[in-house]
Amino acid sequence: MSNKNGRLHLWAFLQGIGFFPGGWRDEGATPRAVFDRGYYERLGRLVEEARFDAIVFGDQLQGRDAAGRTPSRLAIPTLDPFTLLSVMAGATSRVGLVSTVSTTYNEPAEVAAKFAALNFVSQGRAGWNIVTTAHPNSPWNFGETELLEKSQRYARAKAFVDAAEVFWKDAGGKPAGDRAAAMANDWFNFSGTLDFPTSPQYRPVLVQAGQSPDGRDFAAQTAEAIFCPAPTIDAGRSYRDDIHERARRFGRKPEEILIMPGLAFVLGSTEEEAQAKHKHVLDLADDLLCVEYLSESIGYDLTQHPVNAPFPIEEIVARCEFPAEDVRRMLTPAVEANQSIADYCRDYARKPRGHAIFVGTPDQLAQRMETWIDAGACDGFTLQPGFMPQELELFCKEVAPLLQQRGLLRNEYQGPTLRDHLGLGGQA
Repeated sequence: MSNKNGRLHLWAFLQGIGFFPGGWRDEGATPRAVFDRGYYERLGRLVEEARFDAIVFGDQLQGRDAAGRTPSRLAIPTLDPFTLLSVMAGATSRVGLVSTVSTTYNEPAEVAAKFAALNFVSQGRAGWNIVTTAHPNSPWNFGETELLEKSQRYARAKAFVDAAEVFWKDAGGKPAGDRAAAMANDWFNFSGTLDFPTSPQYRPVLVQAGQSPDGRDFAAQTAEAIFCPAPTIDAGRSYRDDIHERARRFGRKPEEILIMPGLAFVLGSTEEEAQAKHKHVLDLADDLLCVEYLSESIGYDLTQHPVNAPFPIEEIVARCEFPAEDVRRMLTPAVEANQSIADYCRDYARKPRGHAIFVGTPDQLAQRMETWIDAGACDGFTLQPGFMPQELELFCKEVAPLLQQRGLLRNEYQGPTLRDHLGLGGQA
């Protein structure tokens, strides 16, 4: 990354209404705005003015329920990421646009054509967050009854990306040396490719979020940037070292893969104000909301049990939708400690999804980011505002200028494409 481009990358993960499950209840939150086109256009311009590298959206291939019960206290708005990013492409001219798309429930030709179109109309700003889909209810929406076993999902993902690469190279007039293997294998059998326009970069930036050994190998083979959890600086350094070592084994240069851990944040003008705001957003999640949140995460309706009772672990693992042994492993510490359902669910909702959470002043956050970069724990951060849109607005107004003063974040974009922002060179 050049000095003019800064030393730190910033992505905005803008899924839903923010990181904390109760944040939508804050008096300043605007949960209905997530169905308003103008909301996304304004957010796109906001992060572009702050000189972020990219906006990231996740996908949602199943209903957000727990064993058929729809939660009544969780905000669950999720619109199609491709459509949202296309809207934002029209309202911006530089910030990158990264869409999550599953390789388990799509086909390579269709996905290659869609990303080529997004890259084309956004003039080289598209990125693909490649996921394999782990939710056990997803196959029901695609005419299947069972989720593919994890190693099989990653095997299909590798074949999927190899096939998409051939489609993109054909569209860009580039030779595809491994065409035969990519077009006919255990997963796919193509007799030709589509004819569609693509951008000069010929394909999007490839992003991944591998955590398991299979996922990390896939990321090390294919990804140019990785979104991961890293709750501590040591965890970030360990993950980065592991991915770099795996990349070397696959014949890749480690510096060609950027590590972008998630970072949630709550900001205040003083540390005390930030702590009070953090407590406020946690208090917005009452016991029943927290119980619904965990219920969705394990695929079992815990609301049918008294919240002050201990977990009926054997009943849960016998009926939960997620893998029983994973759920048992997750809940065993609470069972052994005789913790009530409400107590455990409150703890669970305070640290959703295992990402790092910062609470403090803008200057403290800028210092924390610089410390992580200097320690080699990451190449930047995938920011997850505590609640939307206030925390994102505060970051752009208060933290981004501090990062620029420290020489960490660019003052101006050094090129028009996402590849330019990430320092990946002009072409894939």
